[in-house]
Amino acid sequence: MKISCNRRVLHEALQHVSRVVAGRTTLPILSNLLLEARGSELRVVAYDMEIGAESRVGIETAEEGTLTVPARVLGDVVASLPDATVEMQSEQRSVLSLSCGRSQYTIHGLPAEEFPSLPEVTGGVSFEISQAAMRELIRATIFAASADEARAILTGVLLIRDDAGVKMVATDSYRLAVKNAAVDEVKGTGDDGQWQAIIPARALQELNRMLDPGDEEVRVGVRASEQQIVFGVGGYTLVSRLIEGQFPNYERVIPTETERTVEISREDLLAAIKRAAIVARAEASKLLFRAQEGVLTISAESGDVGRAHEELAATVEGEEIEIAFNAEYLTDVLGVMESDRVVWQFTGPLSSGLLKAADDPDYLYVVMPMQL
Repeated sequence: MKISCNRRVLHEALQHVSRVVAGRTTLPILSNLLLEARGSELRVVAYDMEIGAESRVGIETAEEGTLTVPARVLGDVVASLPDATVEMQSEQRSVLSLSCGRSQYTIHGLPAEEFPSLPEVTGGVSFEISQAAMRELIRATIFAASADEARAILTGVLLIRDDAGVKMVATDSYRLAVKNAAVDEVKGTGDDGQWQAIIPARALQELNRMLDPGDEEVRVGVRASEQQIVFGVGGYTLVSRLIEGQFPNYERVIPTETERTVEISREDLLAAIKRAAIVARAEASKLLFRAQEGVLTISAESGDVGRAHEELAATVEGEEIEIAFNAEYLTDVLGVMESDRVVWQFTGPLSSGLLKAADDPDYLYVVMPMQL
């Protein structure tokens, strides 16, 4: 292999794929990146057997070739080089020689034959969605996915494609986030227009880093088989296994009737919760909310820390209610919402609360209360 390319472009490509590289693995090859020079492109690949990432970089090729090199070493070297043309060649088996200006490095790798191939994803499900819409789907839901590997299903996010558009759903059994993308943001469909799959939250985190919501021309291509899903964004590709199993019936836990409604400033509510949470940390982040005519009161008490009391102006409909929630579950969702005002609906002190943006009918959040 003998190629040359722009340092900045190469650095950006390495950043996108290197995050997928396995941190700890019994297979040394999975700590490496595959570099494959063919024609006018350099293909850079990382794969940890669950999630794979690929970047394509425009190059000038004197000699085609393939090898693997340690991701961290190559990434650190390229990041520290001056902005100039990078020359790379491999005359010895699995040894990369790299030069840029007056800098020269030799990096020892492993044979390319040992690197596992990315899965080929072929199936009847294929559609495109704008980068801005995909970003909002991920941001609005991913934080509600569980981190408990013992419940693998809940560590993923449910992606639904139907005639109404695209929807993402995440839950850790204590809270539920549902976000819809309008049908005009989506092009293409599956075999029958109805499809769903559970995607690991980690894969969506990596996809989110690849997105440029301001780019309206380049859309996110989605293609899925029974076991794998692949996302394509410009010169970047992300492939992930799907989580097998049945996602919980999330529609069943969404309250259909509520008896009390509170409309309030999102920023004021978020700020008050953050302040009161300072006291609540010692008590499992438990905050007590009391809604009565014109006022929402937030309080917390800890024998070791002290007391917190906040009063906020609010539009309250229905009878007075006192209910407790985990502060973190509320700051998470209020932090990703962008609306000026939110609508919070309750049935009773032991029933779930339904939180929605006043001006966004495509997003809802359900959170379980804590014992009073």
